[in-house]
Amino acid sequence: MNQGAIIVTGGSKRIGREICIRLSNIGYKILIHHRNSPSEAEETARLIRSNGGTALIYQADLSDLSSAKNLVNFATNNLGELFGIVNNASVFIHDDISSVSSESWDNHMVVNAKVPILLISEMFKSLKKGSNGSVVNILDQKLSNPNPDYLSYTASKYVMLGMTDSLARGLAPNVRINAVAPGHTLVSDLQSEQGFTKAQLSSPLGFGPSPGDVAEAVCYLMNARAVTGQVIYVDSGERFLSRSRDVVFETE
Repeated sequence: MNQGAIIVTGGSKRIGREICIRLSNIGYKILIHHRNSPSEAEETARLIRSNGGTALIYQADLSDLSSAKNLVNFATNNLGELFGIVNNASVFIHDDISSVSSESWDNHMVVNAKVPILLISEMFKSLKKGSNGSVVNILDQKLSNPNPDYLSYTASKYVMLGMTDSLARGLAPNVRINAVAPGHTLVSDLQSEQGFTKAQLSSPLGFGPSPGDVAEAVCYLMNARAVTGQVIYVDSGERFLSRSRDVVFETE
């Protein structure tokens, strides 16, 4: 069993919760980060502890740049040496070239790219001599098939795609950097249940990925000692559909 600690940003609910639970099941101690969902974070921690795992909760607004150092310090002080980070938390607000603003752009970039990079930096500096670490960045299948919707969000994910490659080269052999790019996995704020079902059924495999499918890929990459700089698309082939707009607008 693994004994290291892993920070999962946005780990209190949805895909983040499943990632926390699956990583705990394979032996990791989990720091569940949340911004404003304390009850969901407590429930995730309860589920982990009820199965014999170790989980702590940390609240932070990732738009505050000091959150990266504080998260890593809290993890190492309370859970021991930090082995990994799952950069899962994300701002996802619609804009396009006609509505993009400096505020929207900066908000997406800080939470989705800048703070994840700072987290990786803080983890790297915290590693003891001879220790290794692992990072999994959660991206998006639309990077393989871009469209003009969610412009700031998409740009921030492209930054992390580039950093996955660059940091995998630069931090080897001490830290492996990989990524998972999910397809349409859960109902979004602008979508109906009917639209979500239509979106999932339209994938080449005839069904969409579940949070468990995404978490399974994260667990693989966290432990894949010979894999770095890789992106696993968990999208049921959605990226092959060549959508001209975001899936929400094509299925509602």
